[in-house]
Amino acid sequence: MKGRLAETDTARQELSAYFCQLADSFGLPRSVALIYGTLFLAENPLPVSDIIEESGLSKGSVSSGLRFLERVGFIHLVVESSDRRTFYRPELSLRRLAAGLIEENFTPALKRGETLLDGVANNSELTDHLKARLASLQTWNETALGLLPALSLLD
Repeated sequence: MKGRLAETDTARQELSAYFCQLADSFGLPRSVALIYGTLFLAENPLPVSDIIEESGLSKGSVSSGLRFLERVGFIHLVVESSDRRTFYRPELSLRRLAAGLIEENFTPALKRGETLLDGVANNSELTDHLKARLASLQTWNETALGLLPALSLLD
């Protein structure tokens, strides 16, 4: 039986490493990956105290990580009538996870980019070459802004 527990621990560690690698590629904190991974691997929704214990993170890291994960739709609150604690469960839909990342990161950046590009377009001293390149960037930005909502509808 000991061998099986060791295998399970090793598998959990490797899966946690997987979540950390994904988080790194998106520029997300390691703590966020560990929290999501803890919830993903749990059989049932977990309260904060269990997330702290299983992830090995501080209460502050877990608290801020949970707020972020909830804001982007990666986790959901679960109310248990028999328990006063707050429980969390992971979002399991890849589409919803991707939509949350897009909404959190790309949409605001594209909207800021639109404002910046419009400001540059108001410069009357642009060369024809720069005007053409700017027009391309504006088209790209508009297209991306139009595509992002459609991506969140894909199933």
